[in-house]
Amino acid sequence: MPRFIEVDLPCGKFYNITTLILDLNGTLTVDGKWSEGVEQRLLELTEILDIHILSADTNQTMDTLLAPFRGNKGITIKHLESGKGDIQKLTYLNKLGCENTAAIGNGCNDAFMLKDAAIGICIVGKEGASTKTLLASDVVFHNVCDALDIFLKPNRMIATLRK
Repeated sequence: MPRFIEVDLPCGKFYNITTLILDLNGTLTVDGKWSEGVEQRLLELTEILDIHILSADTNQTMDTLLAPFRGNKGITIKHLESGKGDIQKLTYLNKLGCENTAAIGNGCNDAFMLKDAAIGICIVGKEGASTKTLLASDVVFHNVCDALDIFLKPNRMIATLRK
């Protein structure tokens, strides 16, 4: 079964998304705990996309949170070095290929990644969002589950991204 999402916007823009990069802290979690509904959506998304979760592990919860996903071939977990997370995330995106990768984040260290991704999504959740990241994104959500749902229900992308 193919693992990608194709979205053909009426304005002539075409997306072929194969990969989704996700920031962990502040995006998928709040205060080091999963946001409600995220775990189930991640499992659903592994059926259609390659998922990459990146974190410098600010809350020291990465190993515990992601333990149930280790061994899932659809999820890659990347522990970032402390410092220069913005450059590390951008480098990671570039290795995967910007043109087929969407990214979701909220922090200042996500801005470069969101700007260069095929689709950059900013989450303005309970931990807030950097204005730099907000301005670098294509789409903004208050709830990460709503952001994940646009990949599970791609017609939402058409409604949001068409010009």
